[in-house]
Amino acid sequence: MILHAALIWLAICVLAVANGVFREGVLKPRMGERMAHVVSTLLLSAAVFVVTFLSIGWIGPQSLGQAWGVGVGWVLVTLAFEFLAGHYAFKNPWEKIIGDYRVTRGRVWLLVPICTFFAPAMAYLGIATRYAVPYAMSLTIASAILLLSVSRPAVARWIVVLIFAYASVYNTWLGLTKPEEYQGFAELALLPWYRDFITGPFLANDGRYIVLIAIGQAIVAVTTALAGRWLWIGVVGTTLFLAGIAPLGLGSAFPFSGIVALAAWVCYGSDAKQEADRSDK
Repeated sequence: MILHAALIWLAICVLAVANGVFREGVLKPRMGERMAHVVSTLLLSAAVFVVTFLSIGWIGPQSLGQAWGVGVGWVLVTLAFEFLAGHYAFKNPWEKIIGDYRVTRGRVWLLVPICTFFAPAMAYLGIATRYAVPYAMSLTIASAILLLSVSRPAVARWIVVLIFAYASVYNTWLGLTKPEEYQGFAELALLPWYRDFITGPFLANDGRYIVLIAIGQAIVAVTTALAGRWLWIGVVGTTLFLAGIAPLGLGSAFPFSGIVALAAWVCYGSDAKQEADRSDK
């Protein structure tokens, strides 16, 4: 399994190089450096998922734990290569390497290691046919939000507001009327302890938990809508909520959660820059 996982990681590296060439030669001249970076990041993240789903049977993990082990190994080797080889072999300055992780400046490369980490576990569990279309639609929406966070941050911010406002209303209704509906997500969980929490403590208090979640979502929607000095609360809340549902895997349409969380931070950086510019005038 280790040899097969290593070979697939090398294949992903080849795709990453090709993606970089495509970004520099095709995307950047047509859409500028910032947008090209985001599109390139989305493309490579998608490639990681596609390659992993196609090859997981050949890699051959025998359990979900082994699949997570592949993800951990890939991320560690990727980061070591990017930082150590990038600096010492390819002579890239540390500022340039670290700069791709400055999300508030529109640099969203963090999505690639996140997807690399989750992809083997997601692929091991697979995607049932009935979920394929909703899953693809969710990722398309998330990608659009991320792209808008760079080109039209106010629009992206208001889309996040609408998502959380709707989720708050829906979850309030669900928590008060049909809290047991959430038990269906347990079978999709990527972590055993997360599944046990859903079928254990969460089940025992599911109505109250869901209403509390809805209240938190309402706070996120309001503070994100207010923007300005309140926006950081909305962005932190968005990140905490989306990180909290990420272990649902397909149940949260992962990497939807990672993409939208990054978009929220890009919007925050844009809003902070506008506030600073107004203060300087």
